[in-house]
Amino acid sequence: MQDIKDALIKRLSLFTPEYPVYDEAVEQGMKQPCFFVLRIEGGQNREINRRYRRLNSFDVHYFPHKDAAAPREECELMAERLYSELEYVTGAEGGYRGIGMRDEIVDGVLHFFIQYNYHVVRTKATDVKMQTMKQGGGIK
Repeated sequence: MQDIKDALIKRLSLFTPEYPVYDEAVEQGMKQPCFFVLRIEGGQNREINRRYRRLNSFDVHYFPHKDAAAPREECELMAERLYSELEYVTGAEGGYRGIGMRDEIVDGVLHFFIQYNYHVVRTKATDVKMQTMKQGGGIK
């Protein structure tokens, strides 16, 4: 999960290097415009045998310029960019494809929702093997 979050932050930093990206709650000293990445939900579904599907939902907040003449329009333009820029992200453990993308503007802040899913294969537990066996037989 942390690999996806790091990949998402890295991708945001690459396509908008002039905007800071925060991943924890910043109460003071937040410079606008900026991004804030929040993991909002996670889950796991069992599939066949030892395979599981992990579900990770994120909310990427975009705070526009404080003195913007039209903050809603700025948020709408950024939402258009995020749809194409965040579809594919690459982390240390591989690439991830974003699905279920949608956006919402609340109180002049863009909320961009995206979900990254991946498969996990659990290792098979080693079975305890029999150490020795004595077998006897005879004919009557």
